[in-house]
Amino acid sequence: MAINDDWSASLQNEFPFMKRERAEEGTIYQRWGFECAAGWYALLSDCCLRITEEYEQAGREIDFIPLQIKEKFGTLRFYYGFKDFPQSISAIDFSDSQSLRFSPSNQQDDEEIALLRQAIDDIISETEEQSKQICEFCGEKGSLRTDLRWKKTLCDHCYNEQIQAFKLRQQNRKIPRSEDYKD
Repeated sequence: MAINDDWSASLQNEFPFMKRERAEEGTIYQRWGFECAAGWYALLSDCCLRITEEYEQAGREIDFIPLQIKEKFGTLRFYYGFKDFPQSISAIDFSDSQSLRFSPSNQQDDEEIALLRQAIDDIISETEEQSKQICEFCGEKGSLRTDLRWKKTLCDHCYNEQIQAFKLRQQNRKIPRSEDYKD
């Protein structure tokens, strides 16, 4: 399923910090946008709303910078930085859906900012964890599927569609089977 630009535009319009200008330079998010399917729209929208609310409660202007938002190993990855600390490397992801995160540091040694950034980190972590139970394609309840060519979080319907599409591709390629080689 191709990424639907309508959901991407909706998130950018609703949350100004998600606005991207298709620049040749800048973050991966600025250049490529969302690298996941539309099924995670509601999850991402809720995440952005919670981030906005944290900044409002802290009485601070949003300095959050999305660096890259993608699917990796079947789950959502949301890498980010802040205006005073735009990271280039946010995490090391492992194939078992675990991730070693490099949290942006607090350059100003301000306790209030440190607490805000910890809350943002918690929101992002919770959102990524929730993606393991939401179909990336349609947004319905899903589970992490590890028996496909790529790990994907899919509902039963989308999973069966992927299986059928794979079988059709195999048939169209006319891949010889062992029984085709009888003496």
